[in-house]
Amino acid sequence: MPQSFVEVNVLLPIADEEDAHNTCEAVVPYLAGKDCRVFVIHVVKHKKHKVDTDAIEARAETVFEYASGCFDAVGIPVTGEVWYGTDVSETILNAAAEHAADSIILTPRKKSVWRRLISENVIGQLARSVDQPLIIVPTTEDDS
Repeated sequence: MPQSFVEVNVLLPIADEEDAHNTCEAVVPYLAGKDCRVFVIHVVKHKKHKVDTDAIEARAETVFEYASGCFDAVGIPVTGEVWYGTDVSETILNAAAEHAADSIILTPRKKSVWRRLISENVIGQLARSVDQPLIIVPTTEDDS
C-alpha cells in the first residue's frame, strides 16, 4: 500500500493493563490500514518526585508491550511514554500538544456509580478543553 503524504498522529491514553487490552482491541480495527502513528501515554496522577517510579515504569512497560503488539500486527508505528501530572485531562492535553496529535482516542472504563461520583471525569474535562477531535470508541469487553 503506498504511503500518503499526510500521516495522522493519534494520542491514546491508557490507564493500566486491562485498559490496554480493552482500548487496543477496540481501536485497532478503526486504525488498521490507515497512515497513522500512535502515541500511547500512561498518565500518573502524581508529581514524578513523589511516587515509586520503578513500579510505575514496570506497569507502564506492560501497557506499552501490549499496545505495541496490537499495533505492530497491523503495521502501525507506536511509541509509549509515561506522563506525570496532578490533573489527568490537562496532562493528556499537554501530551497531545507535544506530539502534535491530530486526535485523541479514548475508551470509557467500567466504573460503578459511586466511583463515577467521586472520581475525576476525564472524558468530560477533555471534551470541554480539547483543540483536536476527541474520539470515544466503545470497548468490546467480554463479561463472561
